[in-house]
Amino acid sequence: MRQPASSLAALCLLLSFAAPALAAETVKGDEWAKSQGFRLGLEADVLTRTIEANLPREIVSGDLTSGGAEGSSFAASFAVVAQIKLVAGLHLDAELPFAYGSSHASASGPAEGDAATVAPELEGFFFGNPSIGLHYSASVLPMMMLIGGLAASIPITQDPSDDTKAAAAAALAVRGYFDSQRALLEHVPLRARGGIELRLIEAFHVRSDLVAVFAIPTDGGETELFIEQGNEAEVRSLGGFGVGARLQAAFPLTETDKLQLAAEPFVGVEPPTSGVYFRAGLLVALDEPLGFGLEQGKLATVRVALGAKF
Repeated sequence: MRQPASSLAALCLLLSFAAPALAAETVKGDEWAKSQGFRLGLEADVLTRTIEANLPREIVSGDLTSGGAEGSSFAASFAVVAQIKLVAGLHLDAELPFAYGSSHASASGPAEGDAATVAPELEGFFFGNPSIGLHYSASVLPMMMLIGGLAASIPITQDPSDDTKAAAAAALAVRGYFDSQRALLEHVPLRARGGIELRLIEAFHVRSDLVAVFAIPTDGGETELFIEQGNEAEVRSLGGFGVGARLQAAFPLTETDKLQLAAEPFVGVEPPTSGVYFRAGLLVALDEPLGFGLEQGKLATVRVALGAKF
C-alpha cells in the first residue's frame, strides 16, 4: 500500500502546483466552504478486499431473518454529484449513483461443516437511486458556516432480481453504511441534513454533519431509518494541497447492529477559488460487523473524488 499512497500524494502535489496562479490567489468571502458555489464531480469507492458481513434478509432465501446468514461481498460504487448555486446561500444538490456488487451467503450451522449455501455467487450491476435536494449555507461568522438541507431519492429499479439485490447490499456496505439513500432498493429515501464548516485559521478546516434518512417502502416492506454523522479535520496549504482525517458513525436503526464506525485518512487538492479538485483516501471500518478493516475479510475501501468547482 505504500507505493500507491506515495503516488497519490505526488499526484496531489502536481495538481496543486499545476493549477494556474493558485499560490497567488486568496480566498474571498465564503469561497473557502465546500457547501458554497458550483461543483461537479465523480466519486468512486472500491473495496481493496472481500468483506464478510451479515447480509440483508432480502439477499437470502427461506425463513432466515436479517443477520441470519454470513457472506462475502465485493463492491465498486460510483456517483456523479453536482452542487449548483441558485441564489444567495441556496443550492441545488443532485447525484446519480451506480454500482457493481457481488455476494455469497451461507447459513451457519452448529458445526463448521453444516454451513448451507442459500444464495450462491450473486453478482450484478445496477443504477442506484437518483437524488435531488436543496441546502442553504449561511455564514454566521467569518470563519463559520452553518448548513441545512432536505433531499429525496427516486427508486428507479423496480422488481429487482437477486443479482441486483446482491449488488445493492454490497454497495450499501462499501461506504460503511453512509449515503444509504444511494443503494436502498424499493424505498423512497427522504433526507434531512444539518452541518457546520469551520476555518479556524487559514490552513485548518473542520467539517461536521448530521443526516437523518427516513426510507418509505414502495412494496409493502419495512420502513428503514438511518442516522449518519461525520467529522473531518484537514490541514491545507495556500496552494490547495491538503492532508486530513475523517471519523464517521452510521446508525442503521432498523438493523440488529445499530452502529458502524469508520475512519478515513485522506489527501487532496481543493483550489482556493475555481479549478480542479481531487481527493483520495482509505476508509477503514473500526468495529463489527464490517471491521476491523485492516483484517482479512473486513472493510477497507479506496475512495477517490475528482471534479471541478466554479
